Order: sequence, then structure tokens, then C-alpha cells
Amino acid sequence: MKFHALQRWLPLFASLIAITVAFIAFDVLTRSRLSATTIMACDGEYSDSLQAQSPRNREVDQGPRSQFSYLVRSSAKYECPFFGPDGKLRRRRVQASELGSAFAYEQAGGETYLLTNEHVAVWPEVTDTVHRIDGVPEGCKRVEDKLRIVRDERDDFEPGQIVLTRVAVDPLLDAAILKTSQKLTTIPFRIGKSAGLRQGNVVEVRGFPLGVMQAVSSGKVVNPYDRDQEQGWDHVDFVIDALLSEGNSGSPVLAVSCKSRQMELVGIYHAGYKGHGALNVVVGIDQLVDFMHKKKRVPRSLSPDGAPGAPGVADRARVKDALASGTLPLFDFGGLFMHAELADDALLYQVYSRQFPLDDRRVVVIEDKPEEKGTGAFGTLGRLWVLSSTGWREWPQATLGADERDLLVHVADSLRLQILHTVDYRRALANPSSAEERRRGRDLSRALARDVPIARDLASNLLETAERLSVGHDPGTPGTGASSTSASDSPPPAVALPSKGTPGP
Repeated sequence: MKFHALQRWLPLFASLIAITVAFIAFDVLTRSRLSATTIMACDGEYSDSLQAQSPRNREVDQGPRSQFSYLVRSSAKYECPFFGPDGKLRRRRVQASELGSAFAYEQAGGETYLLTNEHVAVWPEVTDTVHRIDGVPEGCKRVEDKLRIVRDERDDFEPGQIVLTRVAVDPLLDAAILKTSQKLTTIPFRIGKSAGLRQGNVVEVRGFPLGVMQAVSSGKVVNPYDRDQEQGWDHVDFVIDALLSEGNSGSPVLAVSCKSRQMELVGIYHAGYKGHGALNVVVGIDQLVDFMHKKKRVPRSLSPDGAPGAPGVADRARVKDALASGTLPLFDFGGLFMHAELADDALLYQVYSRQFPLDDRRVVVIEDKPEEKGTGAFGTLGRLWVLSSTGWREWPQATLGADERDLLVHVADSLRLQILHTVDYRRALANPSSAEERRRGRDLSRALARDVPIARDLASNLLETAERLSVGHDPGTPGTGASSTSASDSPPPAVALPSKGTPGP
């Protein structure tokens, strides 16, 4: 009887075993396909799918440590003049307010530092046709401004708001650093590399759309490189199709690293195309790293593609040949005139004031010496002279501070590139019959126009530094104690400009 009963149950057991085996096979096959899909989505620096996140990263991304974005209310009061009914000049005050996002990225010295957009944190000094504010007439002057972290757009309880202070702003990058004495949750993810992004990579944006709520939006990179020179900006963006709105400005943009399977900070959202909610531009994080760490504006060099870099030794030979052949050695640098001159093996960059040619005195002279053989570099910085009220002051590189040396490196790189662009452009003008030279001339004209904002910024920084050094302490000569104002410290006299010249070969 037991044997017959067992025989009756055998088909059922067999069916259960078959179903179990089929389920296991299906599960293994599905997992392998998902794994293969994940691997296929991670064939570069960053993933095309959020599924590439590791379980640990997903736990952080969905836990309390993910609350590192904050809603910022930026408000200002303007004093506006107007004429009353009696014809007398009167003044009234008008208030303006905007909402934006910011994220905390560092805690140091009892302070929490946040990053946001410059247009979120800064109001124009005076309203005019260029600097317009909704509800504020033109010709009004800012008399007060505040920055606060609030819960939402309806939060009017000031004692419960967190006071913020501006630390540094960079209008070219549309970036601002804020700080507060309160301890805030900082971003738990590492800083990535926006240069590693490619079309199709997935991104995640954490901010406060319309100032209504904290929200997470996702989208894809549709263009990994977009030079942005709108509204006085000058930086490299990447374009995403995430649906964003007002209030998202200043939001951190994250991407999934294929190597670590962790989220990484790759940019900060700052603007969108009007009438196209799914086309938004993000400032690449590569340009912001130094600004975030140093907490002040950092000069940038000109370069052909918007990325850091400097001309090489072959380019130095081209510059020397052009100067030796009689090309006019005057060049524009951010609105300043610069006279390039050969002095034995060195190049001298002689910068004139903004009053040139009315004032023909040089205010800064930079020595560019040949680099050691085998390095392939254009050159190395030598001496620096600045004009003071008592004469020339020489500043050897060893006596300069780190910030001044860094500025000079950027200035020298940019001067070299500006000379090369100008020499090549002059050559194109001298050969109008060549279709290749005409095309080259158009490209160079666009490059020269594109680099104007950065060149102006560098020129202003150079003049400010020269003015500071002209009244600074006497650096002397290391190890000798020689005075920097002695006659031997004067730069070589400027040679007379040629009456005519032709572009170099």
C-alpha cells in the first residue's frame, strides 16, 4: 500500500523538481543577462545606466547621507530714485528674491562650505539694461542682500533659517562658494572627471525645482562639450536632457563611475535653453576643483580647446622666426598692448598700461627663458620686473608667493598662445588667394574672439598684481641681499618698433 501511494506521488515530485530547476535556470540566465547589460553600459569612464551602482552606493544614495543639497533664498533690497508729484526727487526701496540650490562639499575650521551658481548668490550692484531684475526698475542701487538656507518657498520664519556668507565668486564659471557656521551634511561622493563623460552617459541631479521640494532628476548626456560664453560666462559645459526648472540652479550633477560603481560629482547645473525644458547645461567639474579647494578665483590659461595646456618648443621657434623676420611685435592681450622682443635666447613680454599709447611706459616685463633640452616645453619663466614710483623693481621667481607664480604661469601660457594665433592670423591675411589660409583665418578669428573674456580677466589680474608688487617689500636677490631698485635690476630697454613688417613664415 505504501509503495503504491509513493508511486502516485512520484509524478508530482518530478513536476516540482522540474519547475524548481527551470526557475533556477531562468534566474541564472536573467542575472547573467542583467550583468552583461550592466557591463555593456560601462565600457567607458561612466555608465549609461544607474543599474551599474554597487549595493553600497545605492544604500548611501537612498539614505540620510544623500540629503546634502539645500534650498537657498537669495534676497536683496534696492534703492530706486523717482520724482514725486511735487517734482522733488525721492527714493523708495524695492525688494527682490530668488531661489536656487546649493550643496555642501567640505567642513573645515568649524565652517561648512557650499557650492552654488554665481547668479544665485550675487545681485547686480546697479540695475540697467544689461542687469535686469523682475520688479525692480532700471537705475536702482543695491543697498542690502541676504543669503539663507530655507525649507521651501513658503518658509518665512527667519530664526529657523541658516545664515550663509559669500566666500568667493567666479563670474566666468558662474560659480560661488558660500559658508555657514552650522554643521551640514556634506556630499558623500568623490569628485569625478567631467572630461570622461561621453554621449549617452546617465546623470542624476539633486536640487529644488521651483523651490517647492527636494527632488532627484535623471537624464542622459546629449553633448559632452559645449563652450558657454553667454551672459559674460566663459567655461565648458556639457548638455543633459534631464527635466529641470528654476530653483535647480546650483544643483550637483552626479554620474556612475564604471571603475568604482560609485556616484561621482561631475558638474553643477547652471542654465537651460529657453523653451526647451529637456535641454540643460552643466558646468564641468574639472574647471571647478581648484576654485572649490582654494576658495578663491583661480586664473586660467588660454588654450585651443578650452582645456589646460601650453605651446611647445616648436612653437617657440615659430615665434622667434616671426619676430626675427620683422613682423610687427605688438600684440593684444585682454585690452592691453604687449610688445614681444628677442633678447639673446630669451623672449621678453613687455606689457603697457591701459593708457598706451598716450603713456608709453612699460608697467610689467616678463622674461621667458628657453626650457632645458629634451623637455619639449615652450620655455620657463625667468625674471619679473614691475614699474614703481621710484623705478623698476625686479622680482625673481623665488621671491614670489605661490599665487603670484601661479598667475604668471597662466599669463605666460596665454601670451604665448596669443602671439601664435596673431602671427598665424597675419599670415592668413597676407595670403588671401589661398583657400586654406582663408579658412585658417576664419578659424583663428573665432579663436581670438572666443578667448577675449579669459584674456581680459588675466590682464586685470596681472595689472593688480603688478600694482601690489610695485609697493611691496624689497625682495632683493636671494643669498646676496641686493636691492631690487638698483640700476642693474632694470629690464633691458625696449627696442624701437619697426616702421613696417610682414608676418613670419
